[in-house]
Amino acid sequence: MGSLSEYRNRDHFSYSALNQFLSICGLQYFFDRIAKLPKTFTPVSLSFGSSYHRATEWINLQRKDGVVPQPEESSDLFAEVWSRQLEEDRDIRFGKDQDAETCLHQGMSMVAAYVEQIDTAERVLAVNEAFAVAMVDAAGNVLEKPMVGELDLVVDSGGIVVCDEKSSARRWPKGQADKSLQPTAYLYAYQQIHGGDVVPFRFQVAVKNKKPVIEHHLTRRVEDQFQRMIELVKAVDSMIEAEHFLPNEGSFYCGGCPHSAACKAWHRNRATVRLSMAA
Repeated sequence: MGSLSEYRNRDHFSYSALNQFLSICGLQYFFDRIAKLPKTFTPVSLSFGSSYHRATEWINLQRKDGVVPQPEESSDLFAEVWSRQLEEDRDIRFGKDQDAETCLHQGMSMVAAYVEQIDTAERVLAVNEAFAVAMVDAAGNVLEKPMVGELDLVVDSGGIVVCDEKSSARRWPKGQADKSLQPTAYLYAYQQIHGGDVVPFRFQVAVKNKKPVIEHHLTRRVEDQFQRMIELVKAVDSMIEAEHFLPNEGSFYCGGCPHSAACKAWHRNRATVRLSMAA
């Protein structure tokens, strides 16, 4: 199997691209993935999420080798990762009542909480498993672009479960996992690679309370949902070809978008979109 960077070298779809286009903002999708505009700043949520993900990746690699790290050891690892992240990222923009130090202590507490809730009877089968799979519609037609991504974690918990790590400012409402497109994309990929029955998917959500908690949200998918996703991909592809990149000014992410200046000028610079598409 190849690496995620290798799979990304060809035209492809991914859950993150679909989510950005459909749920965040079509114009942000254009700025990021087609025009490739440089970001004017880095949202703290992106930097913090990357650091948390790197820390949980290390923890689960240790588990795969049969070792469960201590909470203190894992917290120290987050501190190292966060320090590197602060150096790597461009102009991190913090939210209200946030700074590098508060994020450091928040992340250290979250990573410790993550270790403390680990089920030691659970066996880690894979960590960061990259995939590139063909999408085949109900008529047997193979889409030109594959689905590309990476599974954070696959475990045997009395049965195989595909898991994804998230951090969140608040508890997830009931049913959020069932509505997410991510399990559909990732379980489709897992089944294409490994075959057999469709396995369940579990979001492992670290909630940023004063005392962090790790929520588990289990969800399942059926074949019809895979076909719905593929039809959605086909529709999105046609919208991209038609240059349907519209601003979503009601998006939750709008206030923290690093392309806000370009967005404000969008209606005066529509030709820029057409030139970028033609390049």
